[in-house]
Amino acid sequence: MRLASKYFRIFALIVTTALLSAGKASAKVYTWEKYDIAFDAPEGGHVPFSFFQDPSSAQVNWDEMVMTLQHYIKNENTTKKNLEERLKSRAMGFNMYDTKMMKIKVKGFKCYPLEGTMPDGTRCIIAYLVSEKTSTVLEIVVNYLYGNQEVVEDIIKSFSEGNDKKPNETEKPKQKIQKKKDADKEKQELEKEKKRRNEKTFEC
Repeated sequence: MRLASKYFRIFALIVTTALLSAGKASAKVYTWEKYDIAFDAPEGGHVPFSFFQDPSSAQVNWDEMVMTLQHYIKNENTTKKNLEERLKSRAMGFNMYDTKMMKIKVKGFKCYPLEGTMPDGTRCIIAYLVSEKTSTVLEIVVNYLYGNQEVVEDIIKSFSEGNDKKPNETEKPKQKIQKKKDADKEKQELEKEKKRRNEKTFEC
């Protein structure tokens, strides 16, 4: 019982969650207290105890999505060129394919994101957030099912730190994370539509 209580206190210290305003029950504000960082994400996420061993890392798991956070300190090598090269290197390390750079605006941060497909067919976004007012650099890696990209982009856009750390009550609630069967169905329909368009083009 004491051990369970100990883990509960550690959990509360590292990552705490708070409900958004009434009517927005599909999203929560997750707070990484150690670095004064917060972000909006769907409910149902949990943090594995194994990540308590590394104070610079955190992870949140959902049934159909996993997000890993890594905290770094800004230095002379924290440049756009170096970060973009590191993004490509990380993608190669994951054996990702169909990769491309993205554009995501995050208030208070310079954001360098890359998206691609993992070897198992799932999708992945890797992003570096460089704080404009502190020494914080965050590496965000989100592995998710096809069809959940909008959810992932909304999570990244919601990151804030310090005095900006508060629930975003002005935006619409996050959509729920899409289940595997729904994601597979949507992917198949898009592939069929793409095939039909290609066939029409060939006939012309």
